[in-house]
Amino acid sequence: MKKIITFIVLLILSLGIFNASAYVLEKDDKIYVGGQSIGIKLNSGVIVVGSYGILDNGKVYKPWEEAGITEGDQIISLNGYDITDIKSLLRALEKTKNKQCSLKYVRNNTTYETTITPVLAIDTYSLGLYVKDSILGVGTLTYYIEEANIYGSLGHQITSKDFYSGEIYEATVNQIIKPTRNEAGEKRATIDGKSIGTIEKNTTTGIHGFSNKNFNTSQMEALEFKTRDEINLGEAEIWTCIQGKKIEKFKINITKLAKQSSKDIKGITFEVTDERLIEETGGIIQGMSGSPIVQDNKIIGAVTHVLLSNSKKGYGIYLEFMLEDMGVQINK
Repeated sequence: MKKIITFIVLLILSLGIFNASAYVLEKDDKIYVGGQSIGIKLNSGVIVVGSYGILDNGKVYKPWEEAGITEGDQIISLNGYDITDIKSLLRALEKTKNKQCSLKYVRNNTTYETTITPVLAIDTYSLGLYVKDSILGVGTLTYYIEEANIYGSLGHQITSKDFYSGEIYEATVNQIIKPTRNEAGEKRATIDGKSIGTIEKNTTTGIHGFSNKNFNTSQMEALEFKTRDEINLGEAEIWTCIQGKKIEKFKINITKLAKQSSKDIKGITFEVTDERLIEETGGIIQGMSGSPIVQDNKIIGAVTHVLLSNSKKGYGIYLEFMLEDMGVQINK
């Protein structure tokens, strides 16, 4: 039987603290296996993605130029006001108006401070910067543990930058773009409006967090799992969605298993052998990251990467490493 030693969530947004103690899986326990496409929204802070000149009374102003701000910088403070999203930046600009003010930003993990003077552009104040405050993408859900209310997805990190929060959503696949020479293909999907869970961690092993009341397990199967020392070379499956919301099973052949004692996203090397998947998608494409890998009707890991020179070949991460990042222990 499953047992929870303790599972205490302490989330203090002002300090960014998150703690969860261990959840224990016995070797004969089952967990829900994913395969459905999900929309991922990661709130990454206010990132500069471009710049422009501001025309005022026949003169073009470039506040960012003298301040030394460039693409890729993350704005974290304006005149003492914390900047966490675009709304907070607009509020700070309205309070600062066109007065010279201090600006703190992060570049290459180092914090800098400079001065900048906003310019009135029509009816609002501007720094002449294009910014974004979130990263949107499509991935695949890997697993879900109902008793602990936790999930794992993607199998690899989205970005190395800090983030403040995030959500996952149901997604409907509506188009497949096949790979071309040295270019990965991709799933294109429509992201539904209701969040089905929060993102608490963005780690080297993927996106991890908690589900909410909108999370639906009706399409999911509960299976036992294999630890990395139990996996064999040879036949296996990936579970993924290539049309609508339907989870399908496709044949692969595991060709190499790396002996790893620490987290790595390329532990499993495989080749797609399923003729239908090859015909429909050309093999592994973007958006399949997180697709569960199943062998002998047990989940063993998740798809992480495709070999650009051959879209039929890909890599996977061992499930144990994904579980570890959400405090799940396996009682061997």
